[in-house]
Amino acid sequence: MKKILFLVLLSGIAFYLYPRFFVPKNELSINNSQLSISYVSPTVTWNDVTYRFEYFEIYDISQLSLIANFTQKKSSELLIRENNCQNAINGGFYDTNNKPLGLFINSTLNTSSITSALVNGYIAIANRPTIDFDLPENPTIALQTGPMLMMDGKKLKLIIANDEYARRMIAGITSKGTLVFMTIFVPETEVQGPQLADLPDIIEKISTRLPNKIVNAINLDGGNASIFKNSNISISEVSSVGSIYCLR
Repeated sequence: MKKILFLVLLSGIAFYLYPRFFVPKNELSINNSQLSISYVSPTVTWNDVTYRFEYFEIYDISQLSLIANFTQKKSSELLIRENNCQNAINGGFYDTNNKPLGLFINSTLNTSSITSALVNGYIAIANRPTIDFDLPENPTIALQTGPMLMMDGKKLKLIIANDEYARRMIAGITSKGTLVFMTIFVPETEVQGPQLADLPDIIEKISTRLPNKIVNAINLDGGNASIFKNSNISISEVSSVGSIYCLR
């Protein structure tokens, strides 16, 4: 008799406590559907100014293409849509005759290198992606741009005449050998950004927060003639971009 009373009492306690400590599966799914997770954009502060940065890292280099837009003058929105780009960033510089400033190699265009203190490096894809002062042999994709910002994990000192605060676009090689593209800008405007001479210090600071640190880095065209797209943000150009890197 005592055992029966004990079991009845235990059942009553369990019935009382169950709704307070256990949530039925259907209620749990309803509660989950009401949850929202806000994306917090990454920022970095340099010289008392806070900049936002966004990036994408490329693990399958065969999905990357370099698309010329020097004479076509298509909008980045159209280029991205036509080429099914999941991620994109503008390429290097071009001159007043709408020709690439220095070497440019893709499947349809091949131009020669120039000697320049500003455009002093190359982003190239041969057997693997490289960013260097020198061009590897037989690249399938290559672009001359600059200046170089980091080399072998060491930041490079830049002396820039008439430096400006503008949105910046950067390419880097990580410690794992992967290619990474990045934009840095003032979040309130998306047009302004750091001075070019400050980029090596800023990239070094950002690099410590990335899954794979940046060891080599180079500057791309920035300011008004720049675009960027990843899963978090899409930035359009003010003036035409000469080319884009497209990751499908």
